[in-house]
Amino acid sequence: MKLIEAKIMKKYIPLLSILLCSSTLLITGCDNKKTSDTTTSNSTVSSNPDSNPSTKPSPELSIPVINSYLFHTEPELLPFSKAIKQQHIQSASSDKLINYNEQGFVANYNLDGLQAEINYDTAKYIYGMKDTRSEYAITFDANKNILGMKNDQDDIVAISEFDEQGHLIETTLSHFAENNVIFKNQIIYDQDRVELVLYNAYVPIDEKTKFPILSQEKDVVYNANKQLEKTVTKTFKLTSDGKIIINDKNEQEVELTETCNYSDYNENNDWTKAICVTTGEESKTVNLTRTIQYE
Repeated sequence: MKLIEAKIMKKYIPLLSILLCSSTLLITGCDNKKTSDTTTSNSTVSSNPDSNPSTKPSPELSIPVINSYLFHTEPELLPFSKAIKQQHIQSASSDKLINYNEQGFVANYNLDGLQAEINYDTAKYIYGMKDTRSEYAITFDANKNILGMKNDQDDIVAISEFDEQGHLIETTLSHFAENNVIFKNQIIYDQDRVELVLYNAYVPIDEKTKFPILSQEKDVVYNANKQLEKTVTKTFKLTSDGKIIINDKNEQEVELTETCNYSDYNENNDWTKAICVTTGEESKTVNLTRTIQYE
């Protein structure tokens, strides 16, 4: 695969959380310590646990609601406890808007012109750019978790897997949006809170062979109040045959590291500002502002 094509794949990966990558939706990450819960909203809260609102998630954040966020977007966008109606994430070069229905599920989004609409009544997923949109048939379970999707030729383009507690733990996109790439991500939890996401992408060579073109991991870090504090996303270097390069210290070599720090928590314990710094073969700093409307 050409380098430019690989970069395009990276750019489009995390628009569905089933789509796997970093620095795309808005942020990503991995670091050393973690705790346990979820995040979202718009003003500053003290870091003293006794002066903050309750850190227990409300009943509105059911596992199916969490799964909906993780299928379509990234764990950084999860609300801390209060259901979200809309969130708007902006930087100097990016504009992302996500809307949610009354149940708290992702209803539609516009991510820098890439749009999707999820119709839970007709079980349809409409996805693409403004003038080139495709429609997919969704298979839901009783809780409106997306089990899979098919295109108009009845080919399976998305599959989800869940653990015994009902958490979404793996998503696979195969030739989604007419892409000759297979995307797979795996989600690892500490209780109900995401602590690690693994992203991989492959180009199929034949029915039995897949050539790896992307390998990433995102570590999600929480503070003592269980608010999202940091994400660190590592993109690993691959050999010409698609294997992760191991250096002479028996360590995986990293091509890029993106570290995002979250701050300015609002009255609902949700972050409203973030700074994401990328280091390695590329370097850049992105400032994010997150505006949230609640139900």
